[in-house]
Amino acid sequence: MSTSVIAETVQTAVRCDPTLRFRRVAGAIVLPLGILLQVATNTLYALLTMNGGSDATGDAALALFSSAPSAWRLVALLSMAGSLLIVAGLPAALRVLRQARPRLSLVAGILMMTGYVAYFGIVAGTGLEIALATRNIDAGAAIDASQDGLLSLPLMILFVVGNILGTFLLGLAVILGRQLPWTAGALIMAWPICHITGLIVGTEWFAVAGGTLETIGLVLLTAVALRTPDAEWASRG
Repeated sequence: MSTSVIAETVQTAVRCDPTLRFRRVAGAIVLPLGILLQVATNTLYALLTMNGGSDATGDAALALFSSAPSAWRLVALLSMAGSLLIVAGLPAALRVLRQARPRLSLVAGILMMTGYVAYFGIVAGTGLEIALATRNIDAGAAIDASQDGLLSLPLMILFVVGNILGTFLLGLAVILGRQLPWTAGALIMAWPICHITGLIVGTEWFAVAGGTLETIGLVLLTAVALRTPDAEWASRG
């Protein structure tokens, strides 16, 4: 197929798809916004646990949630909203990276989408736990049992793999693709590195720092998507 025919086909696709520019711009914007909401979640979690407390067990979670139920509801809502925005924005990131690193970016995108869908499912149960906590119901053992079941374990595994490995691979795709400064990929990869470090050290502030750096890296990726002409965006499939 000649270059002129390809160009004409692309222009036709642009004209026939009135949502193309909206999807390009909206998708590019909501991805870093979704990560920013996760940063807000991590920040609130760090602030709410500064004086101790944990949600590692059912009894501990009930005690923690009963201390500030409204704040914990906000944490859950921000987490779920951020997850939805990330899933909606990842296709824009994949289209930016498709030409340079199609396979790697696709694997990273699928893992991240799966991870944040799983995270949405995990966080969705927080409302019930808060309700139990505020009604002084002794349900800690039941919460632990529900999280050890066959339904919860796959969600947790998918979330960990998608959140940690998927994000790392997305940053790697940015670095290897060479469409953006390598620092953009390094900033994205800061999230899994800082998050794991925080789990080892035992503080949420590493997650806050990692998420903030990831947001900056994704903003750089967003800038590329916003500068890409509609015709070229359509040609990437």
